This record gives sequence, structure tokens and C-alpha cells, in this order.
Amino acid sequence: MDNLLSKITENLLRQKSVVLVGSTDSGKTYWIQNTLIPHLESLNNKVEYLKDGSELSKGSPGVVICDEVETLFDKDYLQGSSPEDYYTPEYLEKVRQWHENYARLPKSTLFVITRNKPDQIKNLLENFRKSDWDDREVVVFKFEK
Repeated sequence: MDNLLSKITENLLRQKSVVLVGSTDSGKTYWIQNTLIPHLESLNNKVEYLKDGSELSKGSPGVVICDEVETLFDKDYLQGSSPEDYYTPEYLEKVRQWHENYARLPKSTLFVITRNKPDQIKNLLENFRKSDWDDREVVVFKFEK
């Protein structure tokens, strides 16, 4: 975890957008709130935590952390592994609204994405290089317990 902490910190402090991908209940949010945020604050950074894409930044923090982020980058990949309609039109409209909010966030933002299957996580790690909300470059890391 120390290596992950240093890599994420280094990228955020260089004004890079970072994606952290891991499975449900893996401890991502706990680690962010209890390790990453205190660490960034100890380096004199103002950090703002957003619980999901429906929230907007309320100031001018040095670093923003947005939890429960959704990307459609891997939409076709996810639908290919699911026989039912993976995304409803209502959900896609919510995602479109969240994407508008993500695009307003500073470059120095950590976007937290949940994917549960190892191949879904691997797909993002290997292929997700530009966000689908504003085409910003992203650096992707895997979160593991």
C-alpha cells in the first residue's frame, strides 16, 4: 500500500488525473479517507472528497477525490459479458450528468471506479488512458486489499 500511496500522491501533486479501480467492498473508500487524505493534508494540500458524481467541488482545493465514478469507456466490454441490458436509458442519462460534473474538476483529481471482475479491472488498467468525460489523460492504478 505504501507504493500505491506514493504513486498516487506523486501524480496528483504533478497535476495529473488519477483513476483508482478496485472491487466492491475492497476498502477503497476506507483507505482514501483514513490513509490518502491525511497523507495529502500532511503535505499541506487542501483536499476535497466528493462521495459521487452528483456532487460539485465547493471551492478551490489542491486535490479533489471523487468516489463512485462511472465511465462508459468500457461499456461495450461490460455489455459483452452480460446477457441483459447492462445500462438502462435512465442510468445513461445520470452518467451523462455526472460526466458534466467530472469535466469541471481540476486536473489534480482522483477518480475512484468500481469493477468487480478481474478481467474488467485489467481492461481498465491496460486500456483506459483518456477520460470519456473531457478527454483528459489519466493514470490508472489498481486497488487491492
